[in-house]
Amino acid sequence: MLFVGIDVAKSHHDVAVLDDNGLVVLRHLRILNSRQGFATLHQSLIQLSADTNDDIRIAMEATGHYHLNLLLFLQANAYPTFAYNPFLIKEFARTLTLRKTKTDKADALTIAKKLATDLSSDRFKPNFNMQELKFLTHHRNRLTDSRSKLKTQYIRLLDILFPELACFIGKTNLHYQYVYDLLTKYPSPAKLSRAHTNALVKLLHNHGNRLDMAQQLKVLAKQSIGLSSPANALELVQTISVIRLYDEQINAIDQEIAQIMNSLDEAAIVTSITGISNRLGSVILAEINHINNFQSPDQLLAFAGLEPSVYQSGQMNATGKIVKRGSTSLRWALCQAAEYASHWSPTLRQYRQKKLDEGKHYYVVMTHVAKKLVRIIYYLLKHHQYYDESKLI
Repeated sequence: MLFVGIDVAKSHHDVAVLDDNGLVVLRHLRILNSRQGFATLHQSLIQLSADTNDDIRIAMEATGHYHLNLLLFLQANAYPTFAYNPFLIKEFARTLTLRKTKTDKADALTIAKKLATDLSSDRFKPNFNMQELKFLTHHRNRLTDSRSKLKTQYIRLLDILFPELACFIGKTNLHYQYVYDLLTKYPSPAKLSRAHTNALVKLLHNHGNRLDMAQQLKVLAKQSIGLSSPANALELVQTISVIRLYDEQINAIDQEIAQIMNSLDEAAIVTSITGISNRLGSVILAEINHINNFQSPDQLLAFAGLEPSVYQSGQMNATGKIVKRGSTSLRWALCQAAEYASHWSPTLRQYRQKKLDEGKHYYVVMTHVAKKLVRIIYYLLKHHQYYDESKLI
């Protein structure tokens, strides 16, 4: 077996190869991040395999997005290829030397050494659907973050232009579509106060007593202390337009996610857990990728960054806050799922109350619930079983 380690960068990649005995077969090969560079690597690997008559396994760091094209290229050419969390490589490197030396050449060799100690065959099985699911969930997260910032901006503009509207309609109702329609056509109290009542009634299509509300809005607009600012009014209209665009894009992503989730057996297992929807289930599955990548629930817990830090020395034995390493997305999804599951699941609700009765802070309690949920998810995926409330202890 030949173990190929690749240190990934934006413009080039560095390659090192070890054999079964830990001997260096290829100390350093630098290839460009291009079709020609990929072809050079492919030919080099073919030649090495022919010379040694050995199979090849390849690993690299999951460095941002720079590793993706090379990873997919190698998998498409039937090379067993795996991408490590960079933090694992960093920690593994510390076990090899006390020197504080970091070069691309040395990093490639370190990755190859790490790969030689980790022979789980399941790591190398490519899963196109899971990869697509990860792209979609990450894209959705970026869009929702951007939309949240715009919604904050939207509220700020309303406070300037029409501060009375929030109290009249209700803060939670300001993002209803009929309010967007109203403010897009009449983005200032002055324009709203001059609007024809029948025109307002048509815009308030989702409200019960439309005529009464239209009349009240006109009175409110005439008495408003809002700033008369065409510039802010224009910004308000454009902000609403972009928020709606984000809504459309997020809905389109949700449809794509639903299609993939419907094709995955694991999706039915995870969403069978009380409180976990397609939204959270898709993030959990995308980040886990393959449950056989983890040998125990503790490994999955560590990957999610939910394990406590531990310090032991002599007579001292202490645990601290959760380490928050690993997948941020998975940690977020598990914490959200813990909130919902502990509300709807009688067993998890009882477990949450038990921890609260012990005097623990609420957020500490929810971390405990998330840890319990990790063990449930691990067991169900590992044994291909659906959630059964009666089997929880």
